Amino acid sequence: MLWGGNFSAIKELLKTLEPLDVVFVRAFGALSFFLIYLVLTRRPIIPMERRDILRLVLLGFAGITVMNLSMTFGQELLPAALASLIVTSNPVFTVFVAAALGHEMITLRTVIGVALAFGGFLIVLLWGTGSSSGFGGSQYKGVALVLIAPLSWAFYTVLSKPLLSRYPPFHVAAYTAISGTISFMSIPLLRKGTISRISDLDLRGWAAAFFAAILAYALAYFLWYRGLQALSPSQTAIYIYLVPVFGVISAWLVLGEEITPYLILGGATILAGVAITNTSRRHRLPADTYDRAAISSVDAEQLTSAPERT
Repeated sequence: MLWGGNFSAIKELLKTLEPLDVVFVRAFGALSFFLIYLVLTRRPIIPMERRDILRLVLLGFAGITVMNLSMTFGQELLPAALASLIVTSNPVFTVFVAAALGHEMITLRTVIGVALAFGGFLIVLLWGTGSSSGFGGSQYKGVALVLIAPLSWAFYTVLSKPLLSRYPPFHVAAYTAISGTISFMSIPLLRKGTISRISDLDLRGWAAAFFAAILAYALAYFLWYRGLQALSPSQTAIYIYLVPVFGVISAWLVLGEEITPYLILGGATILAGVAITNTSRRHRLPADTYDRAAISSVDAEQLTSAPERT
């Protein structure tokens, strides 16, 4: 729900701000939230292995830096509802990333699901905007930019899973967010007018900024990690299917964007394709190929006392 509404919030901010201004607003709000919360926990720094610190930095770059830049710049060229539909490709990307990293094997059902989702994507792309002139060069550029977001988020989801067996989910979310947003703090120094444009926001703009920075950024990342701690990456990715539902509804209610029959048809086809992809019985490789360190960290007593859970 938070990520679905986030598209409308960003689109609202882009009425007054430039893309990098929006990136700064979201980054500053999320960074402040995580830093304050870490201090309140009285455990702002926890001991970590060196390889895990490097992984956190890489995850912050992929899941925070790259995703936010692609989402903001791409959405400047697209309607909020369409951008939210594109994000439903994340479960498909997650399946392929997991397979590429040796976690899963791709089946024929997976291929069929991907083909169906791509067909729905073409329906939305060609006829779903409600514009008689169709898509142009800038819109195709916007689609390409937004597509980078679910791809980077797929790597972020799959590679985060082993860390959650060794560290608290909030600390993982906080450290990746901080490492991924710290570079955005230099935006006001490098670009003139950022602070003045932000100060020109009206009440509606500040509400959108709060939603995009605190609720859809900081809180949503933390909730995602809590879910990923208990579920597999593919199981967690299923919930991405709900993003366009709330994305289309919020774009209609908040921004007054048109919902065309082709948008509904294409969106339903995309959801059907990714559902088939993610509910197929994929062949999993032996457990020791995932992360031996994560498995060895499980308490032996828990293994013997709760075999079903294990």
